[in-house]
Amino acid sequence: PAPVLRAQEPAAPRGSLPDQALLDALQQRLTEAPACAPACARIARAELALSGDALQVALDVHAGERVAVPLPVVDGGGVLGEVRIDGVAADSVARQSAQDWLALARGVHRIALSYRIVDSDHVALKFALAPAEVRLNLNGWQAGGVSENRLLGDTVTLARERAAASASARGGTQQFPPYVQVERSLAFDLEWRVLTTVRRLAPAEGGFSVRVPLLDGEQVMSSDVKVEGGQALVAFGAGENEVSWNGTLARREAVELVAPALEQRAEVWSVVLSPTWHADFSGVPEARRAPPEQQWVHEFHPLPEEKLQIALSRPEAVAGKSIAIDDVVVTTAASRRALDTTLEISLRSTQGGEHGITLPAGAEVLSVEAGGQPINLRPRDGKLSLPVAPGSKRYKISLRQAQELGVSVKTPAFDLGLPSANLQLNLNLPADRWVLFTHGPAVGPAVLYWGELLVMILLAYALSRTRRTPLKLWQWLLLGFGFSTASWVALVVVVLWLFALDWRERWNTGSTVSFNLVQIALALFSVPALLCLVAAVYAGLLGDPDMSVTGNWSSARSLRWFADQNAALLPQAGALTLPIWMHKVAMLAWALWLASALVGWLRWGFASWTRGGYWRRDVRQRVKLPDPPPPPAQADA
Repeated sequence: PAPVLRAQEPAAPRGSLPDQALLDALQQRLTEAPACAPACARIARAELALSGDALQVALDVHAGERVAVPLPVVDGGGVLGEVRIDGVAADSVARQSAQDWLALARGVHRIALSYRIVDSDHVALKFALAPAEVRLNLNGWQAGGVSENRLLGDTVTLARERAAASASARGGTQQFPPYVQVERSLAFDLEWRVLTTVRRLAPAEGGFSVRVPLLDGEQVMSSDVKVEGGQALVAFGAGENEVSWNGTLARREAVELVAPALEQRAEVWSVVLSPTWHADFSGVPEARRAPPEQQWVHEFHPLPEEKLQIALSRPEAVAGKSIAIDDVVVTTAASRRALDTTLEISLRSTQGGEHGITLPAGAEVLSVEAGGQPINLRPRDGKLSLPVAPGSKRYKISLRQAQELGVSVKTPAFDLGLPSANLQLNLNLPADRWVLFTHGPAVGPAVLYWGELLVMILLAYALSRTRRTPLKLWQWLLLGFGFSTASWVALVVVVLWLFALDWRERWNTGSTVSFNLVQIALALFSVPALLCLVAAVYAGLLGDPDMSVTGNWSSARSLRWFADQNAALLPQAGALTLPIWMHKVAMLAWALWLASALVGWLRWGFASWTRGGYWRRDVRQRVKLPDPPPPPAQADA
């Protein structure tokens, strides 16, 4: 070709070095990838000819630029002998990380590779660059991984044909065909499905291909799996550990699974049944495992050549409703002029349609929600029709009844149209009501005050019979009534204080220390006793009466009931209440009585405490000693 003249760039001054920018530009130009990268080369056809121990591989390669093409890697005793490019011997074969590379110029080339099989009956050719077409010419060998002149994976496996069963394998090391485990997961639902997973067991590395028979009536739905003669052609790449595909199974009365011989493969079977099917298993014992959260998985590990028979049948339908109510919550908030009620129900249906609910008389529907979304519904003739779709959905209905709050208050009466389960009744009372009694389902609140009051009356009678204090029976009863809605512990403290004063009135001792200690103890004990009396008055006038309402997480202002099974007409729950001001008036009268009675009790108590004196001093008698005698007179010397 004619030489191409290019304008020369001005030369750098002689004796100077190029700057860094020029060096970077030259480096980028030299290392820049071609525009066709990374698909600058294709193998249009690969021809494999194998006879005896001689393997000839011919590759038709199309190169868009000058590139290095990866050559097939032969595992299992293959030795590369000669490489030719377009009939000319090539010596420029580079090896990097166990991969041979061959440099090709731009254009179409034919690469001829000659291999020699050394003492091996199994050979695997792994193509890093997969050919579009593969043609085989084998003599005394069998190939795998190729179907309809197409490479299934990235590897072609070659195995030498044995002339007789007793022929020994060649090679210094023992070689085995690929071995896999096949897991078949059968799901019987509206459509019968099969998920087949083939896992690599041996060899641990390299590529290979196997044939896995399909089940009788199985149709493969995955497009990347080839099927020939009722067998799936499964190709494993060098880095693949499992291959799976989906399929469907034709319906029949029974399904039979047969385990292959041990040398072929291992199989594991699992079966999942929907509620629309019933299965009877025979032939292989079930290897049970912990069931998952939603469905039970029947798993089988068959021995070689064992058979599993699965007899399938549809359970007969049971006569009954196509709709069920799984959960009902009725929450009523009482006020002076109205009852605000919220009805929540969980409907489970197998068919679409409508379901009617009879509302309480005079109820005004405020809102209706289905699945958390508001819907526009209005009752007709006291009935509200809910739209029902197959599946489960929760409905919430808010309504109001205009009525005065009286002594008796209860939840509204609903007719759901069919039996229900798991009923919760909630009644919320205003803060100005005094709960006396409750009624409703067995699991619910109870007012324990009346039982405690009965015990208090019996104890008051017993205390009055002791005649140890100036209190009569009626006084004990009034004292107990005042403390009954405040604190029983405070009442016990006051009773002990009264009996302590009575004991002090009858007690006497000659010990000054014991007497003074008792006086101090009684004085100190009188302080908490008097504080308990003041606290009872305060709680009665300014606090809420404690009626000991308990059961099913209830309190005096929030009453809760539960019933597991109910008829179509829901039971009602309620309470008998009085205005709280009536309790406060009664406590005011009790406080006035207590103030007048306490004066007399304190007078009697002080007299008891000071009987025999309120304090004793330790008086000791003083003894006067005689004067000492005068000293004797000294004699005159």
